[in-house]
Amino acid sequence: MLVEEQEPGVWLLRTVTVVPDNERWLHLPQAASDLEQALAWATTNPPDDANTEQLLKVLADGRG
Repeated sequence: MLVEEQEPGVWLLRTVTVVPDNERWLHLPQAASDLEQALAWATTNPPDDANTEQLLKVLADGRG
């Protein structure tokens, strides 16, 4: 809520949306586009644990 005194005895109350500085980037068009692409990819690539052992080996070898 934002409270402004317009003149003595006259107050204006307005609702506001507060976005923390460290989250402001999430509201930029590029972030929205990136998120949309990520969600589209996730929709067409469901989770799969078929290659879990191979992935763990790659990560353990420092190649991931």
